[in-house]
Formats: sequence, structure tokens, C-alpha cells
Amino acid sequence: MYKINKKQVTTLILAGGKSTRMDGQDKGLLNVEGKYIINYIINIAEKYSKKIIVNVNRNFEKYEAMGLVICKDVLDDFQGPLAGIYSGLMMIDTEYMITLPCDGPFIRDIFFKKMISSDNNADINVAHDGKRIQPVYCMIKKSVTNNLESFLKTDQRKIDKWFENNITNLIDFSQYNEMFVNINDKNELEKYKKQILNNIKNE
Repeated sequence: MYKINKKQVTTLILAGGKSTRMDGQDKGLLNVEGKYIINYIINIAEKYSKKIIVNVNRNFEKYEAMGLVICKDVLDDFQGPLAGIYSGLMMIDTEYMITLPCDGPFIRDIFFKKMISSDNNADINVAHDGKRIQPVYCMIKKSVTNNLESFLKTDQRKIDKWFENNITNLIDFSQYNEMFVNINDKNELEKYKKQILNNIKNE
């Protein structure tokens, strides 16, 4: 089994959405008791990536003040995660890009280990939680950038549909499906607060 080297990987954290279910609060700046969730994600990603970039479309100064490298959408009007992924692919200088959402505080080392140790013949490795794919938890080859550009020019924005245009490998995470819990609203933030804090403290 081919194992991808850390120097071949950039991690893109997707934080460029409108956060409508969070009343417009920038989910990339979610914090629990003064600790940003995004920093926990970055700390894990750094072990497996040459670079970390964060896809954002607002609050640029706040992210830069945190010492983060930002990646703005090259398409206007918050066109969704595929636009963020395309912007990341345009920016990276590595062979691979791993993507993660900024509101996923339960990501673990096993995610990266399985992604970088999987079949190298695929264009895209995407997580499957045992019931469905988790499309923003994936690893993409830089070489599909033009393919994605062509897809976006057709005004399509569904990640799953774009995956069908590529050689896509499903990575089984059915034993770890708790990793894919996302914080979509303030009630969920409160519900998972204790678990999030434990993750941050143990990292």
C-alpha cells in the first residue's frame, strides 16, 4: 500500500460558508470557553501536512491575526464548498489536498492515516461513515483542478456529482463515524461543549 509523504499534502479547512443556521456567525471562529475549534483541527492537520490553509470569505484580519494562511474564494457570492475546494487547489503547490470543515471538532489522527495510506490510483479519496459519504472530508489530487474548473463552469455545485466525474475511492470510516459530527447551530455547540473541550485539552 502506497503511503503519501507529509511533504506532498496541503490541508484546506473550509470556513467560507454563510453559516445561516448559526445566525450568520462565522463558524471558522467558533470557540468554546475562549478556545477556537479551528485551532484544534489545525494542530492535528499539521502532523500530516506540509501546509495548512483556511478558506474564508470574511473576517480576514481576524484569521490573519491568528497566524493563519487564508484562501479566499476565486468565485463570488459564497458558491459553496466546491468553490472553496477549487480555490484551494488553485493555491496549493503540493500533489494532494486534504479537506476538512471548520465545524468538525471530532476529527482524529486516524482520518489522516487512512487517507494517506489508501489507493494512490484514485483522483479523490472520500470518507464514508458506513451510511453515506462525507464529501467535505476528502483528499484530492492537484491534477484534477482543470476538471473541477470545467465542472463549475456548467453552474453545477454538488460535490457528489463532481466526484462522479473522477476516479473516486470510498474510505471506510464506519468504525469512526462519530468523527463526522458537525456543529451546525448554537444548540449543537452547547450539546457537544464538554466533548469539544476534552478533545482540545487532550490534543
